Amino acid sequence: MVHSMSDSTGLSSADTHAESTEDSRDPRRLRKNVHILFLGLASSETDPVITLLRSARIAPRGRQIEHEKDFLEALSERSWDLIICSPNEGELKNNRVLHHLLRLDKDIPVIQLTDELDCGRMARGLKEGMRAVVSKQDPELLLLTLQQELISLEHRRSLRMAKARLSDAERRCQQLMDVSSNGIVCLDGDRIMYANPCFCHLFGYNDDRQLINQPFEHLMITEDREELTEQLRAFKDARRKDMLMQLSAERSDGSNFVANLEMQEARFNDKPCVQLTIRPDRQFRELQQAAQQDLVTGLHNRQFLEQSLEDAVQNALDGGHDCNMLYISIDQYNIIRSEIGFEGCDQVARDIADILRQYVNRAHLIARPSDDIFVVIYRDPSPDKSMRLARKLCGTIADNTSTVNGTLLHVTCSIGVTTINDNSPGPDEVVARARMASESLRDRQNGGNGVKLYAIETQMTSSDSKTVRMLREAVKDQRFRLLFQPVVALHQETDANHYEVLLRLLDPENREISPNIFLATVDHADLSITMDRWVIRESLQQLRTELEKGHRNRLFITITGSTLRDKELVPWLSDILREFRLPADRIVFQLSETDISSQLQTAVEFTHAIKELHCRICIKHFGTSTSYREVAKAIAADYIKIDGSYVQDLANGNSLDNSFNKMVEQLNSSRRITIAPLVEGTKVMSKLWKSGVNLIQGYYLQPPREHMDYDFFEH
Repeated sequence: MVHSMSDSTGLSSADTHAESTEDSRDPRRLRKNVHILFLGLASSETDPVITLLRSARIAPRGRQIEHEKDFLEALSERSWDLIICSPNEGELKNNRVLHHLLRLDKDIPVIQLTDELDCGRMARGLKEGMRAVVSKQDPELLLLTLQQELISLEHRRSLRMAKARLSDAERRCQQLMDVSSNGIVCLDGDRIMYANPCFCHLFGYNDDRQLINQPFEHLMITEDREELTEQLRAFKDARRKDMLMQLSAERSDGSNFVANLEMQEARFNDKPCVQLTIRPDRQFRELQQAAQQDLVTGLHNRQFLEQSLEDAVQNALDGGHDCNMLYISIDQYNIIRSEIGFEGCDQVARDIADILRQYVNRAHLIARPSDDIFVVIYRDPSPDKSMRLARKLCGTIADNTSTVNGTLLHVTCSIGVTTINDNSPGPDEVVARARMASESLRDRQNGGNGVKLYAIETQMTSSDSKTVRMLREAVKDQRFRLLFQPVVALHQETDANHYEVLLRLLDPENREISPNIFLATVDHADLSITMDRWVIRESLQQLRTELEKGHRNRLFITITGSTLRDKELVPWLSDILREFRLPADRIVFQLSETDISSQLQTAVEFTHAIKELHCRICIKHFGTSTSYREVAKAIAADYIKIDGSYVQDLANGNSLDNSFNKMVEQLNSSRRITIAPLVEGTKVMSKLWKSGVNLIQGYYLQPPREHMDYDFFEH
């Protein structure tokens, strides 16, 4: 079920819940797979790290290394994300590790764990080349350090990828310019550094040898050279990305023609330059009009806005050019359009455009990028001024009356405001932020008609008191809901219809709350135990109903680390089973591999007691800790649910199939029933089939539902 979380996080219900539902439904929330090398650390030291990362929605895959030869072999196998080492150097010295990373030019952050931290030890570690030195006794600092190193590593990898893609893009641009039907020339200052064959032909030259390093102004008639120089200077000073102008050019034979020049900022041979494109005269006015104007309102159009917004973001990066963006969205636009039609909507748009022209100074940019959206780039650094303008516009639009086919129509709008400064993301994200602020008004204000300034939501790390308080109230008021997701046989029929139990938290209005709300970083064992018991009792009650209907169902119910230590759980379970008169083998209790590894003896005793009740055991998240083989040997599990990160790797082609197949083969040979979760599409199905996995689970089959109603083809 999902109501499980590792013991270090304390709160139950979220880890599996988020993994089985949110991760499957929304790719942006998929857990990040992280591959870690542990050097000189025992399982008792690595397991808390694994658990800590899982609590932060990171899927760790660890390997313990003791010898230098094994370390070098591991480096050649794959790309690793982290190296975590101990200061108690054994056969594999830390200085040799850092030496090999430097020699092989491997970008892998090395973090040293110590029992106690002092400034001298930290300084020595950093001088040796460690990225960080952290005490094992401070898990919160350790988690923050690991997260920051992973983020930095991802940024460095993204930068390397971006540089490679930029180089490839520039090469392709060069090829396209060479075959373009438009004349193209690149200027370094005022001199020609490149001219394509079409440009040479337009100006009467056989090739570019006579043009390279020559002043471009010599290709214009004498009367237009001064204007060209001024336009080039204005283009650079204004930091514009493009400009259109029309001049008289002179061919090599002295004849003249009208040259319509489109000036753009570009790069050539890894150097910034000005690119000029020569277009036929008949296209010039059409191009100039299409580049700027929305034909319905006369405001700037989407293309012009995108370029202007890119300029604004770029200028803001240099400092001193902060501004704000107003994203104006017409409320209930689809309903309005269905009532008054497209022509009526055009009239409404023209009325709003008139209001914007009236209240927004022409020094600022006004655009209409789509039918129901208007955008103002307010060229003033003050968010307060922007908010005052936004409120004025919002009120005026709401008070305005449009006449459409003799009918008076009132419309309202939701305005999201976001700042553009030296810390802003790219243009697309700036628009997304303003749109998010605008759309949130409709959720909170019954349809919009308001103004909101976008603010980045930061994660609370102090005590999560609000979350804990909400959970306690939910437990008190029983505001939970169970969902069931089928676990289906891949190869042959089984003796039961399997479902995993998932938990939803409800707000006071009975609306589902995102499972991320469970992901706290503090331990609240009492909440975990209370929630676990609620889930067990409610699950068994529903299972009793299904069995009475003749359905041969079996439920997977997750036990959290806190409940695993609860000495009163097994006697309580025995009473519940007698109360509902259930066959115990219809119940499978799931234990997280990291919870087992961190308290192995407790897990062994719990498993033995559960087996005496004739219930079954499943190990989930299998294969993430460094001691997963020892866990499999120690726990007499009936089922093994392989960690979802393996399935994701198979689907993405990021992992060797042979290693996965070998793991499944070993588990099957030990008479364990293997389960592959997070199955999202047909792409991975053939690989799972070949691997011999027994059961599969995921949105490809069915998302979690309130009823156990999956069609197992029973007859």
